[in-house]
Amino acid sequence: MKVILLNQFFPPAQAPTGILLRDAAVALAQRGHTVVVLTSAAGYGATGAAADLPENVSVVRLGTAGQHGSRPRGKLRDYRDFYRAAAGELQRQQPADALVCLTTPPFIGLLGARWRQKNGLPYILWCMDLYPEVLAAHGWLRPWNPLQFILRRWARRERRGAAAVVALGPDMAARLRNTGAARVEMIPVWASTRLNPQVEAAARALRKTRGWADDEIVLLYSGNMGRAHSATEFAALAEHLRQVSPRCRFVFAGDGPARAAWARRWSDRFEFMPAVPGDAAAHLRAADVHLVSQKPAWQGIVVPSKFPAACAVGRPVVFAGPPQSAIGQWLGAADAGWLLNEPAPADIVAVARALCDPAQRTAKGQNALRLHQARFTPEDNCARLVALVEETAQKNP
Repeated sequence: MKVILLNQFFPPAQAPTGILLRDAAVALAQRGHTVVVLTSAAGYGATGAAADLPENVSVVRLGTAGQHGSRPRGKLRDYRDFYRAAAGELQRQQPADALVCLTTPPFIGLLGARWRQKNGLPYILWCMDLYPEVLAAHGWLRPWNPLQFILRRWARRERRGAAAVVALGPDMAARLRNTGAARVEMIPVWASTRLNPQVEAAARALRKTRGWADDEIVLLYSGNMGRAHSATEFAALAEHLRQVSPRCRFVFAGDGPARAAWARRWSDRFEFMPAVPGDAAAHLRAADVHLVSQKPAWQGIVVPSKFPAACAVGRPVVFAGPPQSAIGQWLGAADAGWLLNEPAPADIVAVARALCDPAQRTAKGQNALRLHQARFTPEDNCARLVALVEETAQKNP
């Protein structure tokens, strides 16, 4: 069986979507399938090592090398160029048995809809975020804007035409069903990190290298600081914890459109460091508590991958976001951390007191690790995606 995977990012670019796609490509190849990845030649942020891929995985890089644009105009140009190049390459890659489209660039699933209409071949839409809902959550697409009707029509077309649409959480699945997707499968993103004595030793050494004392509590935000995220709740928590003992250190590792504003506003409360590319197991384990946030307007539109990553290293999470979001539901059901949802001062005090208790941190960290083993392992989730691709291709006459 020949499967085409379509996404703008793929390793060595360190975009999380590309890393997930690499895992899927390898898993499909291990099942004996021929896999073709259509991706961009341009980079994204920091780059890691080139992907070590099986012989039956080929990567076609479209466009020119360099860095993707970070400003809106540059992004739109990159999206347009990739869309055009991918449309042409899809025709050259015929015949194939199935196509998997991610959601970067936005509406790339329309190529899947065209593929199905022209060739009768199935495609799966693997949603990492939802457009045009992202634009509305940004405040860039107002209800009165006539563009919204065009974009919503595009979204309905790519979702309804898919043999299956993959959602990352229950809240995203509900949004997709409400927009007419015929078949929605919920497959959360997975975290491949594994705890072992080597990771533990590397984490302890990293704390020492970074000057993090053994007797202080390190709260780590690791990943994209994007428009879907908030740090206001963490700033309030940091302010309350200034005078407590043991010392609490708030560390923000990564980049993104919100980083500069956060650094200007809260430089007295947060420390900032670059993103950590590649295998970040020791980096993630070195912290005592992880910080994850999601603005309420983004519920069901994205599911931050920071949460499975924290669970994979057995660390509890302070989640600043809506309780009915995917992360809010998972964290609450597993008792894997603490929720700060538009917190009152009393909520800040309660969470601060709890996370300073080493017994609570340990217990909730163990719960987080159990949650990872139950819901976020690649052995389960990547395998489910592969099975869905195989089922979709086999159903095609």
